[in-house]
Amino acid sequence: MPQGFSPFPVTLDCAAILERLPVALALVDADNGHFITANEAFRESFGNPRDSFTHWWQAVHRPSSSASGTASAPTAPDSSTRESIESDMYGIDGSLHHMRTQVRPHGNHLLICLTDLTDSDNRQDLLRQALAEMETRSITDPLTGLLTRRRLEEASLSEMHRFRRFGHPISLIIADIDHFKLINDSFGHPVGDEVLVEFAVRLASECRDLDVIGRYGGEEFVILLPSTPLAGAFTLANKLRSAINQAPFDPVGPVSASFGVAECIAGEDWNTWMTRADKALYRAKSSGRNRVVAAPESAFDERDIKHRNRLDRLTWEDGHCVGDPVIDAQHHHLFELANRLLNQIREASPPADLHATIRTLVQATSRHFRDEEAILKALDYPRCDQHAKSHRILSAKLDALSSQSALGTLPTSKLIEFLAYDLVDHHALGADRDYIPWLRRAPRVEESGAPD
Repeated sequence: MPQGFSPFPVTLDCAAILERLPVALALVDADNGHFITANEAFRESFGNPRDSFTHWWQAVHRPSSSASGTASAPTAPDSSTRESIESDMYGIDGSLHHMRTQVRPHGNHLLICLTDLTDSDNRQDLLRQALAEMETRSITDPLTGLLTRRRLEEASLSEMHRFRRFGHPISLIIADIDHFKLINDSFGHPVGDEVLVEFAVRLASECRDLDVIGRYGGEEFVILLPSTPLAGAFTLANKLRSAINQAPFDPVGPVSASFGVAECIAGEDWNTWMTRADKALYRAKSSGRNRVVAAPESAFDERDIKHRNRLDRLTWEDGHCVGDPVIDAQHHHLFELANRLLNQIREASPPADLHATIRTLVQATSRHFRDEEAILKALDYPRCDQHAKSHRILSAKLDALSSQSALGTLPTSKLIEFLAYDLVDHHALGADRDYIPWLRRAPRVEESGAPD
């Protein structure tokens, strides 16, 4: 094995996945084109790659004479190659393999996937599983299970886009554990890790499902709050501070945290917004810790937001379209059903009428989720599994609301929050916009399944 080349680089949390799969996989540095690692299946078939990917590619393809009489080999694929390449490759023992090669960007690396077409179906399934697991690991902090800094920033940019386009307020909270270095020094890093995990659990227990929580680095956590002005974020930050203080952390005892809060304001980018929240956190630390400090800038009033969410219609606009006729028609239909429910709440309609509309919404939502997942699967959308999981969560919440309405115990505030935040604001106008680039890349030819 060449010096500096290891099948288990400690910086890659996906190495264990790569190593155990029977599909030949390798990672290449996107900047210089050199191999970083290759799994066992790759090494068994082609040996240890000792050069750049381009040179290795030329070596495993025996040149054939072209029409001009010159010897050539297929051009090596790169990250811009959207389609897979099928070619005959010679293994380390001289045997011929008919392979499909795919190159996919993965952070600062290129993932090289070699599929033996003699066992296509089984190996393709394994490859899809590996890519899905690698995607999950790349966006999830392995210790706390929260989102990574990269994925949190991606979610923030998406929410900021909706803020600029539709005027929905958005705030963020930075939480930092007080004197965490002292915990590590006194009890050791394993105990420090336990504190971080418990800290994450307590944060999540006080947040809504639509809130986005991530570990930003070390003992610092960031919470993104869609559809929340500064006043609401400040209130939540104080609830979080109390949740941290409510009981000791075993075995270190009482733990406190400081919080900085900022609402996104017009004209600022992510770094500017984050800097204002970070300065608020610094003021909380410097003024004694275990407290919440908010950046003062705000464009919204909490009472106005609550009033608007309860009394106004959910207005459908052309900008809400994602570009697929089926999905857009179904989203529009869901808006209409949500508005019908809001009208019934305002007019104090009989519970039986309210429940009938909720059941209609359950059926329409189920159909929409089924059709949308089929469309995304056909597009090879890489987050299809995560999207389907969010569908299951929303369906479970809606089923619970339906059961409560059947028993006459459904609080209208819970229904309004689900309609305005979970279903419409966060999902239809949030998560569903993440797949727009895939819809534009591969437009559908045949459309069906619009609501009746």
